[in-house]
Amino acid sequence: MNDDKQFNEDELYAVEDTDDDLYAEKVSLDKEPCPKTFHSKNFVDSETQAAEDKAKSSTHEPELKAKLSHAETSGVAISAVMLVYAFAEADKPLFFLSTALLTFLLRPLIGALFGKHNRAVQNALHSFSLVMFIGALLMLFL
Repeated sequence: MNDDKQFNEDELYAVEDTDDDLYAEKVSLDKEPCPKTFHSKNFVDSETQAAEDKAKSSTHEPELKAKLSHAETSGVAISAVMLVYAFAEADKPLFFLSTALLTFLLRPLIGALFGKHNRAVQNALHSFSLVMFIGALLMLFL
């Protein structure tokens, strides 16, 4: 460390006395803070988060989606047309591929029919559609 630059703390933090009115004196510091506090949309205070966690853990599992988006609806229509074409032309790989896609896209609707077993049915359909897709690819290239 360089000993030539030793400073006295009083010199560094000196307060100058001026006769001018200070800004702090003009503004009243006794005002109460604003009653509204603005937070981002993602802000959740700890009390609210604890109450939500308690409610979620005691009441039910998180819900799975049951509606199809516009893109999923279009995918269902395209896979249905592929299924009909594959059946008409006796194209086995395309038939299994379109069946796998149709099963994957319709899984929220099929799972909703099984009530409390919704999650298990959707997981089974997901696995089934993936295995069928891989099988269709194997059939295509072998």
